[in-house]
Amino acid sequence: MSTSSRLVILSCSVGSGHARAASALAAWAAELYPGLAVETRDILEFTSGVYRRAYRGSYLALADHAPALWGLMYDTSDRGRVHKRAPLAVRAYDRLEFAGFRKWLRQQQPTAVLCTHFLPVQVLAHVRGRQAWAGFPLHLVVTDYYAHLFWAQPGADAIYVANDESVEEMADRGVKRGVQATGIPIVPPFARPMQRSAARAKAGLDDRPVVLLMGGGWGNAGMEKLAEAVLSQGPVQVVAVAGRNPRMQQELAALKVPRHSALKVLGFVDYIHELMAAADLCVSKSGGLTTAECLAMGLPMLVPNPIPGQEERNADYLAEIGAGFKARTPGVLRQKLKRLLADADLRARMSAAARAHGRPQAAAEILRRVLPSP
Repeated sequence: MSTSSRLVILSCSVGSGHARAASALAAWAAELYPGLAVETRDILEFTSGVYRRAYRGSYLALADHAPALWGLMYDTSDRGRVHKRAPLAVRAYDRLEFAGFRKWLRQQQPTAVLCTHFLPVQVLAHVRGRQAWAGFPLHLVVTDYYAHLFWAQPGADAIYVANDESVEEMADRGVKRGVQATGIPIVPPFARPMQRSAARAKAGLDDRPVVLLMGGGWGNAGMEKLAEAVLSQGPVQVVAVAGRNPRMQQELAALKVPRHSALKVLGFVDYIHELMAAADLCVSKSGGLTTAECLAMGLPMLVPNPIPGQEERNADYLAEIGAGFKARTPGVLRQKLKRLLADADLRARMSAAARAHGRPQAAAEILRRVLPSP
């Protein structure tokens, strides 16, 4: 590969999944193309503070505080087919708000551009036909197991989706060219999983069933409630990852643990792949990246009260392929936990189904289609 080759990876900081997918692509690029210059940026960094706060906040506020309204908006905006051009007022506003972004991208002179959110493709759509923009391919990577209409961007040279079903969803929306099923990008360690015995020994876990807990389903206090529900179905070992939330970490650590169970509370970790290798079950929100990671590891999922919209669609996909369950109420959660923890054969079948649909090499596959051979 030429030493002048340059890959630009663009994400958008709306939730964490788009940035995680971008990081996964960058990590695989470093392994596969050692001489390649890679630049990873959040497109919202180029916008004004008002725009940035509004774009981020509109989704996060609705998903956290008005999930039913978010679900309604998600469904309402998913009707019909893609429009070739955005409304004139939107195009005019984008020309002003993203002028700095377009100038920066021209200066990069990239060999290719990979986007893990539809916004960069959307704002470049009206300028890509001009001579100044000729010469670099623009690729879009869908980060959920359902291809919402927003992802149907005919301005992209190629769109990489999670599965064959999403290829047909794109066709239904009017995008039939360049749509390819590759899976969702996840970091390289998920393609090299540890043996369960080694992972458990490293984490200080024994032979009792292990449940990995990575997020709540009933608001800010959801994780504590979930941990109590899992521990009540013991004997069980719960590994609860509170992330960058010290208050939640403290509340989890203060829980009373039943005699025959165990609770390990962690903050932010960069070795989730090791914890997944050690676990029998993951209780978590069904974000696209977390779902892809669990599938790659053959780890069954139990999704508590999924947020309407993309997370509910991801949970539906898990249930359809036999790799996960949904639980809409605390009572149903306890019932399904009891069933899963008591039935090792059921977990084994779900694990096999997950592994059969996992694509741990998705990022590598995308990069090989985007870039020349290393």
